Amino acid sequence: MMKTVKVRVESKVFNNKINKYLFYRKDYLVHDEGEVSREGDLVRIEATRPLSKRKFFSIAEILRNKGQQFAAFEREAKVQVANEENVKTEAFLQKRNQSDSTLLKDVLFLQKYFANNKDKTKEDEQTFLQIKEKYGISGDMTQDSIKTLLQLDIAGLQNKLDSTREVLGNLKQQLDNLMNDDIKANDILSKNFSIENPSELKKNIKKNLLRKYILKNPELVF
Repeated sequence: MMKTVKVRVESKVFNNKINKYLFYRKDYLVHDEGEVSREGDLVRIEATRPLSKRKFFSIAEILRNKGQQFAAFEREAKVQVANEENVKTEAFLQKRNQSDSTLLKDVLFLQKYFANNKDKTKEDEQTFLQIKEKYGISGDMTQDSIKTLLQLDIAGLQNKLDSTREVLGNLKQQLDNLMNDDIKANDILSKNFSIENPSELKKNIKKNLLRKYILKNPELVF
């Protein structure tokens, strides 16, 4: 229904049987004329003429706009996560391009080095030894060693891929553990992100923040 929100009213009532105060909660359908309230807002409602079979109250005032703050925080969190992912992707591609450029430069040098049996300078010999040391090639080096360089590069990529898969697997496991442990998760969110009521965060925001925390603290085990 348009212009209709659900408001939870909490009452504090003294129970004589157990000699203590108890909180009672009841939900009401409330009219929101301006559609300005958001989930999480603290509002004051007042009785009004019957607007439907179940709607007898309307929002009179927004006392604390926490819901709007959460909505703004959610938008900022999504933008921040997207920006961080873009930065990481760009850094990875730049590093990969640099690595490819270095390998190509070394391969071209070796091709030229083996093609030129004469007139090798001391600088050429020094560069040749540096390439051997860089890629861990021992013994004599021939044109077939160029194929070895390419095979080493492919093997290196496979090792990095396996390592990345392992990290992602650990991240997912630790994230699942935290999402199933509200006390620990809320403590992390309160202390590291200055969130007043982390239990009121939406699940996707909570998950993104915890993922960010784990990535910054990979040495911790949850």
